[in-house]
Amino acid sequence: MNDEIKHRMTRRLNGWDYCQRAIYMITITLADRSHEWLGKLILAKNGEAQHYLASDGTARSRGAVAAHYCAAIPATSGGAYIEPTPYGEAVIEALMEMPRLFPQVEIIEKQLMPEHFHFIIFVHEPLPKPLGALIRGFKAGVAKRWKILAKKGEAPSAFPAWAEGFQDTILFRDGQLKAMIAYLRDNPRRLAEKRAVPDLFRRVARIALPLDGGRMTGHFEAIGNRHLLARPLHQVQCSRRFFAYRRIPKAGGGLKIARDAAGEPIAASTSPEYGERLADALAAAAHGAVIISPCISDGERQIAREALKRNLPLVTLQNKGFARLHKPVGRYFDACAEGRLLLMAPAAWPYTPQEKPMTRFDATALNRLCQWLVGEDALDINYHGMKPANIDQLAKVAAQVEK
Repeated sequence: MNDEIKHRMTRRLNGWDYCQRAIYMITITLADRSHEWLGKLILAKNGEAQHYLASDGTARSRGAVAAHYCAAIPATSGGAYIEPTPYGEAVIEALMEMPRLFPQVEIIEKQLMPEHFHFIIFVHEPLPKPLGALIRGFKAGVAKRWKILAKKGEAPSAFPAWAEGFQDTILFRDGQLKAMIAYLRDNPRRLAEKRAVPDLFRRVARIALPLDGGRMTGHFEAIGNRHLLARPLHQVQCSRRFFAYRRIPKAGGGLKIARDAAGEPIAASTSPEYGERLADALAAAAHGAVIISPCISDGERQIAREALKRNLPLVTLQNKGFARLHKPVGRYFDACAEGRLLLMAPAAWPYTPQEKPMTRFDATALNRLCQWLVGEDALDINYHGMKPANIDQLAKVAAQVEK
């Protein structure tokens, strides 16, 4: 029987004591994310604050917003920042009150967004109650402040409802805190990028694509630049024997990929065959081809990473769909904004909030779909004794293929 699905905002790390000393990055969202309840996106242009989108108020000076909000607008923000609404003011004030109510907590960084809020805290001593109780208290504190404003006639009568729960990221490795802070500070710039090129970030729930030279039509979910599929495609396939990441135990059981201080995965083994496949992919991209990969093996994922590092176009397939508000992260975000990336998933494999293990059947279907998307220049792949008809059937079911 399937386990009950736990959505991202209510999932917690198995085996982790949420009272213990740790650094957490927390994200909470409003239940209604269709309005800019908490803040307005602002772009600074020629030294002056300007509203990037229509706003119902006059923009304060950049310095005034910075002094009130975060002391300095980060240089990495690209001139984009968030001007708090009265709702947002209440959120910030409640957060700044947290260390007084919970002396075990230190605030490291915060970033208000139009309909959600990020902050990083350091729990330097064990909490009397789990972290969830602290977050519930924070949300209640925001609502209390808003009620006071409402009684004075300075605000509407109700604060917009919070979505259930919160999302947490726990710091485990060197360099992760720097990455967390950079992520928060870069959020306004990324929002401006998304709004400047919305088509490149819009999730398309179902697109029809020609397969196997146009002999069939398959259906996919997609995010990114779909025009990349009109260019020549170079398929990547790399055996697990050719490249492997180093893995270490993770909290709650199981293994995870080891990373260095910069967040880059650490290789445990690399073979000449991997080097050949990487060189072939880079050479093809240099001559105008788009790299397409199911990113199944460590070697295939590493080649995709190398392509992104070199600002090369990339198409990836994955074994589940995308959340309604899915947003690429890291290099994938910038590649998406620049039109160098297309993320796809077969239409029959919907999004699930938990991890979906890559089965042999999934991998087989993704490899065949890559072959059909590439067409006559597709790789020959050894499917280790599986019958071609069975391989085709797995791919057809996944992509809901029509003749």
